Amino acid sequence: MGVYKLDKDLVLRLGEAQWAVQRILDDRYVQLENLSTGRIRKERISKLCDDIASGNLQVISGRASTAPICHADGRRVVFCADSLPERHRAAYIRANDYVRAMHKRGISLGQRKRIAEALAAVSEALRDSHPPKASTVMRWMRIYDRNDRDHLSLVPKTPLRKRSKVIGDDVRTVVAEVLRRYYFIRNGCTIKTAHDRVLQALERLTVEKKEHIATRSVISLSTVRRIALETPPFYRDRARLGTAEARAKWRLSKPGLIATRPLERVEMDHTPLDLYVIDDVHGIPLGRPTLTLMVCTYSAYITGFYISFEGESLARIVRTIKIAIQPKDAITSAAKLKNRWHAEGLWETLVVDNAAAYHSSKLKEIANDLGINVENCPVRMPWFKPVVERYIGEACRQLPPQGRPRPAGRNADPIDPNVTACVTFNDLCEGILRWVVDVHPFQIHCQKLSRPIDLFLEGLEKCPAPSFVDNYSSLNVIAGISREVTVRQNGVWLSYITYTNDALFELRNEVNVNFKTTVKFDPHDLGEIYVLHPKRKLWFRVQAKDQKYAAGLSQTQHKAIRAAAKEKLSVSNAERVLRESKLALQDFFAEKVLAGKKLRTSTKTYRQLRGHSSPSISHEEEMLPSGAFVDDHQEDVSAETPTFETFSLDDL
Repeated sequence: MGVYKLDKDLVLRLGEAQWAVQRILDDRYVQLENLSTGRIRKERISKLCDDIASGNLQVISGRASTAPICHADGRRVVFCADSLPERHRAAYIRANDYVRAMHKRGISLGQRKRIAEALAAVSEALRDSHPPKASTVMRWMRIYDRNDRDHLSLVPKTPLRKRSKVIGDDVRTVVAEVLRRYYFIRNGCTIKTAHDRVLQALERLTVEKKEHIATRSVISLSTVRRIALETPPFYRDRARLGTAEARAKWRLSKPGLIATRPLERVEMDHTPLDLYVIDDVHGIPLGRPTLTLMVCTYSAYITGFYISFEGESLARIVRTIKIAIQPKDAITSAAKLKNRWHAEGLWETLVVDNAAAYHSSKLKEIANDLGINVENCPVRMPWFKPVVERYIGEACRQLPPQGRPRPAGRNADPIDPNVTACVTFNDLCEGILRWVVDVHPFQIHCQKLSRPIDLFLEGLEKCPAPSFVDNYSSLNVIAGISREVTVRQNGVWLSYITYTNDALFELRNEVNVNFKTTVKFDPHDLGEIYVLHPKRKLWFRVQAKDQKYAAGLSQTQHKAIRAAAKEKLSVSNAERVLRESKLALQDFFAEKVLAGKKLRTSTKTYRQLRGHSSPSISHEEEMLPSGAFVDDHQEDVSAETPTFETFSLDDL
C-alpha cells in the first residue's frame, strides 16, 4: 500500500506518458499537464484516485510511501508485512512503533540525548522489557526519513536477502551438464536416473582431481529436482516432448504479448482479395489485387492499408508504412468521408509473419531508420497476431459478389471472374477506405463491448507524443528495385519510359557524356527513379519525362497497358500491314533504282549520239527555229555584222 500527496509534486505515469498535477481547481477537479507535450487535461479527483488504486495510473514522484512493486513484464506484485515470518513481522512493527513515538514527541533525527531520555517512557508504553539503544532508534529514524517515510523501509532485510548456494559452482555445473545430456532431450530419462548419473559424474570428477568434497557425495535427489525445475515448464516440455507438442500443450499459457496502449504493437499481414477488378480507363481485367493491412493490437483500429497487384515485396511494405505514418486528413477529405481517420505517427513494435521480405536485411535497415522494432511471430502460430488475421477476413467479406472467383467443385457451371468483373480498381480502393474509416471503427466487439475508435482515442492519453518522418527518400532507396542502366543524352531509358531532369544533366556534365550506373525504382510508382552518383555515391531523384502517364503508375499496370496495346495491334494485323508496307516500299525503291541506272546509261548514249561538243554549238544555234523567243535585253543576232578596215602601225 502506498501513500501519495495530491500536490504539485505528484507525477503520474499512464502507459508511457507522464502527467503532473498542475493545479487543484476545486474540491472536485484537478488539472493535469502532459510533461512531454504540454497538453492540459481536467480530471475528477475521485476518478484519479480510483485509477491509481486500480493500477491504471502509477505514482512516479510526490509520494510519502512506495507503491506496490511492479515487475518488468507488467505483473503487479504486492508486498506487505503479513507475508513475513512472525519474528520478522514483530521486529518490523516494533521499529515502526518506536519511530512514530519519537515523531509524536517532536524528536527529530540527530537528537541523541532526547531520544535516550524518551526511550524509557516509550518502552514502558509499548510494554517492551528489552528496549533498543538510542543508536538503534536513530538508525531506524534515518532509514525512515531517507526513504520518504516509507514504512516498508523498516522491514528487516533478513527474510528478503538472497540465500547462499549450498552446493558449489563446480558441482552445479556437473548437474546442469548431466541434465542437458540425459534429461532435457527428446524422450529423456527420469529425474531419478539423472540423479544417479550426477552421482556417477561426481565420483569420476573426484577421482580425476584426487580431491573429495562432502557435497559431491551427499547431493540429494531433491537438489537435482530443484535445479531441473528452475527451467520454466514450457521449455522443459519443449526439450522433452518436442516443439509441436509443447506448443499444443501450452497454447493457452503462451499467448502473444498484450499491448497496454495504442500504437505499442501494430500487426501487418497480406492477402489476395477475392475479387477481380478492371482498369479505370481502358477497362482491361487486371486480376486479383493484394491487400496489406496494419492494425493496432490494443484497439483493433486500422492504421493503414495498401492495395496493389505486386506480391509480398519490400516495396509494398514501405508503401504501407508511409501511409500508416502520415496524417490522413487529405485522404479522407478527397473521398468525402463522414469521419476522420485518427491513426498517425510511428509505433514501437511491428508484428509480422515469416515471409521472405520480413526477414530481409533491408527491412532491418528501414526499422533502424524509423526507430521501431520488428517482431516475427513463431512459425505456424498465427495467434501471435490474431487481430490482423481477423480483420483481413472481415475486409474480404465486404466485397461484392460480381467478379469473385469460385472454388472448383462447388458449382456445376464454371464462372470466369474476368467476364463477371465490373468493379474498377479505384472503386475498390475507395470502398475499402470507406470500410476502414466509416464502418470498422464503429463495430462493437462482442467480448470487449467496446468500439475500436473509443479504445483508440481514450488510449491516446497513455501514449507519448507522436513521431513522424521528415523525408521518405531513404526508405524509397532502401526498398527500391535495382537496375544497371546507361545514362545517355536523352536521359535514362527504363521499361520503355524516359527519365530526365536538370539534376541528371548536371550529373552528366560532372561524370561523362555516357556512363553506366545503378538506379532504383519503386514498382508501385514509376513516376520517378533514384540515380546513383558513380563517384560520390549519392542518390539523385529523377522524374519521368511523361509525368501524365508515369506518375502513380505501377509496374503491373504499365505491363498490362502495353500488353493490351499489343493485343489491339495484333487484332488489327498491324504487324502484317507494316511488314507488307515495308516490303512494298523496298520493292518500289528497287524498281526506281534499276530505272535510274537505265536512265543514266541512255542519257550518256544520247549525248554521244547528239554530238554535244564545242564545234557543234554554232551549228545548233543555226538550227534554232525562226520564231524563237528573244529577250529584250539580248542583242539581235539577225542583224548584219559590220566590217572594219585593217591598218598597221608601221604604215603610220
